[in-house]
Amino acid sequence: MELSYEQLIMVMFALGLGAFVQSLIGFGLAIVGAPLLMLIEPSLVPATVTLVTLFLAMVNTWQYRRQLSLRGIGWAFVGRVPGTFVAGALLIYLSINALEIIMGLAVLFAVVASVFKFSVEPNNKNMFWAGFAAAVMGTTTSIGGPPMALVLQKMDIVKLRANLAGYFIFSCAISLGVQGMTGYFDWWHLKVGLLSLPVVFLSSWLALKVAPRVRAEWVRYGLLILCSFAGVTTFIRGFS
Repeated sequence: MELSYEQLIMVMFALGLGAFVQSLIGFGLAIVGAPLLMLIEPSLVPATVTLVTLFLAMVNTWQYRRQLSLRGIGWAFVGRVPGTFVAGALLIYLSINALEIIMGLAVLFAVVASVFKFSVEPNNKNMFWAGFAAAVMGTTTSIGGPPMALVLQKMDIVKLRANLAGYFIFSCAISLGVQGMTGYFDWWHLKVGLLSLPVVFLSSWLALKVAPRVRAEWVRYGLLILCSFAGVTTFIRGFS
């Protein structure tokens, strides 16, 4: 399977936009990029988005390495393991339409959680279930950030970016392994992902430069509008 030059440029733009958002607030590459890629070429999801998120997480972890401290979220890593097995089973039986429906719901869940600012206490139990939910959502749709962001939302924004990036390295690596075993990740996804990395890294660099000058609320409102449109569109496509 090959993409036209126009499609490849659109893929790069979608992933670059997602990388810019994620580098600013800690997550968002998949929320922005995955629904857009579903409109361009559905077979790119979830593997290509997960691969790019893995590389971006490495970059973001280095950028915010001074604020990185994974203490306190150990139970999220524990919850990640059974969640990944559940996700692997789902990938075997999910159709593209079902994937679109689940993705649309996942994006809309993230929007609702952000609008109403749900507060979840970051205790061991909630960390476990956040890790579990992030594994299921992240492996099947590439959108695994919202559950973790919910339990970490009271954290300082810079520490939030750093800790989410560190978590994504671990979670995306596991998800790619499961996606590979279930036939959702192959050399074609790797090729498209690697071709998109220059735009992704440039977007991340720009986000790092403008972060001190950009109000978090502006990014949040823009993200909510874009995600609402993408979530509804993807959900409706699942029934077509």
